[in-house]
Amino acid sequence: MMRRRIRALVAPLLLGLLLPVATACGGDSTAATSPDGSGSQGKVTLRIGDQGQSLLTTLKVSGQLKNLPYKVEFNQFDSGPLVNQGLQAGAIDFGVMGDTPAVFAQASGIPVKVIAVSKTVGPGYTLVARAGTGIRTIADLKGKKIAISKNTANHGFLLRVLDKAGLKQKDVTAVDVPLQNIGNVLESGTVDAATASEETRAKYLQDHPDAVQVINGRSVTPGYAFRLATEKALADPAKRKALLDFTARLAKANAWIRSHPDAWVDAYYVKIRKQTAALGKQVFQATGETTYVPIDDTVVRSQQEQADLFTENGQIPQKVDLSQQFDPSVIKDFNAVLAAAQKG
Repeated sequence: MMRRRIRALVAPLLLGLLLPVATACGGDSTAATSPDGSGSQGKVTLRIGDQGQSLLTTLKVSGQLKNLPYKVEFNQFDSGPLVNQGLQAGAIDFGVMGDTPAVFAQASGIPVKVIAVSKTVGPGYTLVARAGTGIRTIADLKGKKIAISKNTANHGFLLRVLDKAGLKQKDVTAVDVPLQNIGNVLESGTVDAATASEETRAKYLQDHPDAVQVINGRSVTPGYAFRLATEKALADPAKRKALLDFTARLAKANAWIRSHPDAWVDAYYVKIRKQTAALGKQVFQATGETTYVPIDDTVVRSQQEQADLFTENGQIPQKVDLSQQFDPSVIKDFNAVLAAAQKG
């Protein structure tokens, strides 16, 4: 069993370090130390920024937390922007997030590098409109209220959708709400549409089968998610070695999910997300397959294009050079480890 403890993520004197682009309130983070594996009493401790216990659950149920040669502390956050706050404050060494928060990490000058990228071939987010709003196409979004979570991947999804029809964010009313409240806001009728995750989409459509699914991420987003590590951690030889091992374990755990879908649905969607087994299975199957991909020019170009889109929409004040987040020596080492791990 993992020992859990609650601790404040950012003390009041550190509030000045928080990202100016992260508008959500700060909160507590949950930390869990690695289980009783032999060799886990080493001096190195990796502080991991997780979201919704996704990494923790993946590693735990797949057995990849056994026999760690270092300690791991999992800190739970509610969104990518909040993970960025943890990185900025020096509270974590590693963070997982969508492609948009990774852009804002660079835009905010957080000293991190990309160490791994996963790609999900699936719908990602879906633009769901309430019935009766008159929204059936992207062009119909003009002048409408749309729920997003600012600076998260669903915000980037919306800008890409609008761009497809020659629209800008100023052409709609973007209503900023926490990720966890997107479905509730859509249900309340205070917005016309929302950028919904697959889980939110499935639940909303169960109750509102007449809702309009305007477009999903298959045609507008690359499906990337990012793993970032602080430059300080990467400069420490012992922590860099631990990060290489941890990243390989993530890839192996991800492969385990693909070969044990029912166990994963029970462990994550049922026990963590508190969904029924039927809905969990539906969401898992609809989400699509996730694999780790090499960090290459395609990834860098995609991120730069997204950053430029945010700048064009007035959400980032000036052009950001995303290439600075990709270090050739880091990419070489971590690409090699991930390739080996995914070979089996």
